[in-house]
Amino acid sequence: MRAFFVLATLLCLATAAPASAQRDNPLIQEGADQYDELRYEEALQTLSAALVRAGNTDQQRARIYTFLAFTYLSLGREAEAEGAYRSLLAIVPAFEPDASVSPRFREFFSGVRDRWEAEGRPGSAPPSPATIEHTSPPQADPGESVELRASLDDPSGRIVSVVLAYRQGTSDVYRRLDTQLVEGEYVATIPGDDVAPPLVEYYFEGLDANNLPVASRGDVAAPLRIAVEGEGDSGIVGKWWFWTILGVVVVGGAVTTAVLLTRDDGGPSETQGTFVISIGE
Repeated sequence: MRAFFVLATLLCLATAAPASAQRDNPLIQEGADQYDELRYEEALQTLSAALVRAGNTDQQRARIYTFLAFTYLSLGREAEAEGAYRSLLAIVPAFEPDASVSPRFREFFSGVRDRWEAEGRPGSAPPSPATIEHTSPPQADPGESVELRASLDDPSGRIVSVVLAYRQGTSDVYRRLDTQLVEGEYVATIPGDDVAPPLVEYYFEGLDANNLPVASRGDVAAPLRIAVEGEGDSGIVGKWWFWTILGVVVVGGAVTTAVLLTRDDGGPSETQGTFVISIGE
């Protein structure tokens, strides 16, 4: 798989932008490392999160789509691999895998290019942005199911499905649930068996017709959290080091995150309260 990094390096040179014009997106390299270590499912989660982060340059988006295309194809998911490669071609039309890539991969991507060109190179114009709107509940009771709802602001109608990814605690693997559209909202329920102290982490992800992420509310690296208190225990909510991410909002190319910080004894503190962290312009 090391040959893939030669390919990625060539891509970076072909789409290079001034360093001062780029925002750092460490999730791209993290996803690349997971791909190189053959941790494909983890790479998909990380690269999907990287893709919907605000402020990506064309160079960064091209790198993400490249890794996504190869990761999906490595998993045998050809429809998603084609969608990612088409998105890459819309940014870098001249890009083609070089001889270091396996013949099977090169044959597949050559076929994708032929279809893309026959269709008039669709997707060259930047699409309208889409957002997922959702309010996170502050806490839940252990063993009780949690219904979560989200709505879309999607002027171009790019999102065709919404998925809820969740896990118990901070180290479990994220499980994915398809949401159901109910009266204009996308609804999914975390089973009570998976609601246990100290917390549940989750995020919503909006997917397009190629099953590629278009928008998210939270992500694998910055999930939303629901505190779950144990019986007779203040739980993680009472720990001074616990930050609850109340929401992530993309506004004007900036990421704004609201964080709730509490002290161990619940008493007054200069650091107690709600903070808003803005990353962007």
